[in-house]
Amino acid sequence: MIPFTDATIHLDALDEPAAPLRELIDPQALGDLADDMAVNNLLQPIGARGPSPAGRYECVWGHRRMLAARMLRWETIPARVCPWPTDPALARLAENMMRTDLNPREEAKAVRALRGQGHPVSAIARILRRSLGWVDSRVELLTWPDDVQELVARGELPMSSARLLAEIDHEQYRASLIHEVKRTGATANVVSVWLAHYQADRERIIRNTETVEQIVTRREAFTILFTCEVCSKQDDTRRSALLRVCADCARTLEEEKHAAAAAPTG
Repeated sequence: MIPFTDATIHLDALDEPAAPLRELIDPQALGDLADDMAVNNLLQPIGARGPSPAGRYECVWGHRRMLAARMLRWETIPARVCPWPTDPALARLAENMMRTDLNPREEAKAVRALRGQGHPVSAIARILRRSLGWVDSRVELLTWPDDVQELVARGELPMSSARLLAEIDHEQYRASLIHEVKRTGATANVVSVWLAHYQADRERIIRNTETVEQIVTRREAFTILFTCEVCSKQDDTRRSALLRVCADCARTLEEEKHAAAAAPTG
């Protein structure tokens, strides 16, 4: 357990984080935060560690609040302070992630930093209070192409679709599919069919022996069939839906399915 004490720190003795988690800070959002703090004061103290042997403090979390306080020319700021030898990474990561304060790529970089410190995936999941699957997905995210990572970071592409699009190794064709996802709101089910079409037609697409219109036309005709577990009919995967039910409801559906099959037809 990291010991924290409540204190008031002079801003001229407070340094910015040595390794900030945020990739960038939006000036407009920072200005809005400063306006809010000018009216409502600071509702949540920042986190800091110190003092150092030189009498300095380092911001551990609340970087934007610290910058906003400087914009307002405050002399001091309330803080929760831990001893200087404390590793700031764990406290900062836990605090930010509990408030869902980071985008997925920032989360992924935080996970990578913890792995670089020698923490196994299971320990990282405990530290960040996330599932093993969540940690694995962030590890995987940093292996995706830059354009896919960027759209996930901006919240313009869901992780489920991004994971599939990342498997398309033709940059221009991947860009065309990303455009289609953003234009149509295509679900991961639809993107999985597009991926299967790409994998089936990869050589022709890469050699660019056809026009984009021809490729898209053939892609639209490409289907993957599945067997419905309720009515047993085959249908296009793009028309499927994931349904999570309890064991009792699953048995009820199965019983109704058999009853419908056994019922006499008129």
